[in-house]
Amino acid sequence: MGENLQSLVLESFQRAASRVPAYRKMLEESGIQPATIKSLEDFARLPVLEKRHTFQRFPIEELCLDGKLGQLGSVLTSSGHSGIFAFGLTDAEAMPATIQWVDDLLDILFAVRSRRTLLVNCLPMGVKVHTQACTLAETSVRPDMAVGLVKAFGQHFEQFILVGEAAFIKQVLEQGAKAGIDWRGLLVHVIVGEEPLAENARKYLDGILGNDLRQPEKGVVVSSMGVAELGLNLFSEVPPMGPLILLRRTLHENAALRHSVLGAGEFVPSLFTYDPQRVFVEFDLAGRLILTTLDPRTRVPLIRYATGDRGSFLRVPAADRSTIEAAGIPAELLEMLPIVAIRGRGDHALAGAVPVYPEEVKEGIYHDSTLVPSITANFRLVSGPERVRIRLQLSPGIVPSAEMEKQFSAAISRYVHAPFEVTCERYETFGSGMTLDYERKFQYLER
Repeated sequence: MGENLQSLVLESFQRAASRVPAYRKMLEESGIQPATIKSLEDFARLPVLEKRHTFQRFPIEELCLDGKLGQLGSVLTSSGHSGIFAFGLTDAEAMPATIQWVDDLLDILFAVRSRRTLLVNCLPMGVKVHTQACTLAETSVRPDMAVGLVKAFGQHFEQFILVGEAAFIKQVLEQGAKAGIDWRGLLVHVIVGEEPLAENARKYLDGILGNDLRQPEKGVVVSSMGVAELGLNLFSEVPPMGPLILLRRTLHENAALRHSVLGAGEFVPSLFTYDPQRVFVEFDLAGRLILTTLDPRTRVPLIRYATGDRGSFLRVPAADRSTIEAAGIPAELLEMLPIVAIRGRGDHALAGAVPVYPEEVKEGIYHDSTLVPSITANFRLVSGPERVRIRLQLSPGIVPSAEMEKQFSAAISRYVHAPFEVTCERYETFGSGMTLDYERKFQYLER
């Protein structure tokens, strides 16, 4: 595997160095002769690229193989969260293989070729799910449309797959319950993306759907991560179905085990596996996630590209193996998987000099399931000289109260140990991000 992986990586590098005009220019500017890159150790000395080095600097065709767009089947844009748009291009000839790959994956996970399946794509407009094995409905970020579809077609499909961001899926499930949908009477799987999934958010969604982590075939909430310019679903909790989801829940609930496996911290990062034939993964000393595309059909090959995320590889210590297995997680299977722990982008507010991370606050606001319906799950963090202010957006029609703020403060304090204060704000007066309506990644930090 090691020699094969090295061969794949070096072939990808040489292909980009010889055929991508922008990358050839960047290598020349760095004084690097492609012929001198003969091992993974050599490869690790190549410059790390970012959006500003690539999509901001060069015309899109100069980032393509042979300096040509070619005949494109699809173009995917990034969210623009960083202020720079990046683009993922798929050749028209590669589209059938892309659809086949998606359907093969969905079939492995949910048996979509043998079960009549309605897949409801609730991702923002422009983010497509290519499938021919499922009946596809695309509602974008219209919860009423998603609810209407499930109500109308609930008796005509054997299962549903909802795809979207966690806070939006929360809204769909809550509105559906109010509209009379018996979610527990349907077979519903959820795939969440766009941003990291809080484990308490999964618990909340599971509670509405009646899911049991140990019986994922009866309904499961899974998290995946993609990068528009590199590919969707690059990282995922599945396949195999179950072990990583159960591991994350176990680490979430067992503080001693969490600290042994992950080190200090009150929240569990996203735990993903990936296909090492599709992407080569590195983390630098600062924890930056650095990816290299390996598929020779990739129109815009990216070499040692920093996504902006931070994390590390995950290895379960031998001393914790028995505890892991006692939780029903096959330790031997975990050892066979390439696993990464993705901690987010490292953005944070400050309480004086102490950082407060959105990921910690997310776990806190979902901690008490009786409180969760009263908020949209949107919030803002405001730095302060002594404490961080956490502004929570209430759900439509919910009136703020001192008791509610006290309850949320108690829940959040389980995960945030820096000084903070909570203010609950009416839905219509919250303001921040209201005009985006889930079309763009939410900005949790107030500048």
